[in-house]
Amino acid sequence: MKILVMGGTEFVSSSLVKYLISKGYIVDIFTRGIKPVKYDGIRNHLKGDRKSIEDLKVNISNEVYDYIFDISAYVKEDVQKLIKILNKESLKRYIFCSSGAVYKPSDKVITEEFTRGENENWGNYGLDKKKAEDYLLNLWETEKFPVTIFRPTYIYGEGNNLYRETYLFDRVTKGSDIPIPDGNNETQFVYIDDLVKVFESAIHTDQTAGQAYNVTNSEIITWKLLVEMTMRVVNKKVNIKEVNSEEANINVREYFPFRNVTYLLDTKKAEKDGLYMPQIDLFEGLQLSYKWYCDANPEVKDEKMNKIDLVLDL
Repeated sequence: MKILVMGGTEFVSSSLVKYLISKGYIVDIFTRGIKPVKYDGIRNHLKGDRKSIEDLKVNISNEVYDYIFDISAYVKEDVQKLIKILNKESLKRYIFCSSGAVYKPSDKVITEEFTRGENENWGNYGLDKKKAEDYLLNLWETEKFPVTIFRPTYIYGEGNNLYRETYLFDRVTKGSDIPIPDGNNETQFVYIDDLVKVFESAIHTDQTAGQAYNVTNSEIITWKLLVEMTMRVVNKKVNIKEVNSEEANINVREYFPFRNVTYLLDTKKAEKDGLYMPQIDLFEGLQLSYKWYCDANPEVKDEKMNKIDLVLDL
């Protein structure tokens, strides 16, 4: 079986490619060719700008794939251009990586049927993913284009290029206090190894064609619990300071790596349809992440987080 992965050098896409190779698939990747590929086993590294129809034609239009995993599309036009030039005759499945950010705000655990639309917490990112989803689901309805859509919560683990768990490890290992938003918001996480197994499992059942699925570990986490688990993993304690962002007139993202909203997804549909269900809980995932952190010493930063010391001094 021949697979094309759109992406292949960043966190999710590179993890997916390595997993697919380990399972014996023939894999091509398509990237801009700017960042190095730090693993072996791909068949072809196709290089170009996915926003250029000409680059897509030159690299992809004459290829035949059984499965496509689209990890690097963020807007509808990205998807439209790729599908326009695809050889669809042998395509069995097009797996699109979307996001739980497509849903409107809610304090409940929400299913795939919950209303999708504008969510001020995620801005254009969520709206753009929704528009791409709408386009793909319409293709399923009109042409039976074999799409499967996944909507993950927060993804973490080895290779994460976002300054999230790495930030927490940095603070705890240095003995630095950690400010967190006050309140009772809850969220969920999915470890990268679980995520790629969910993605791959979609190609083994026809029932997933034309469907969208939430993806997460069912464990519900608070910010305080997240930091406490990090301290247990590192085996070091720091002070946790809860911050009232409104009173301080400071945006949460200026001192914390996550949005301070309840972000909970129901995954019963995925389980019912026979998809792989995430197995790695947060504590185990943080242990795995910390091992990678110690071995790789990743250089990751977030320029938005420039008021950490300020809120600690309040």
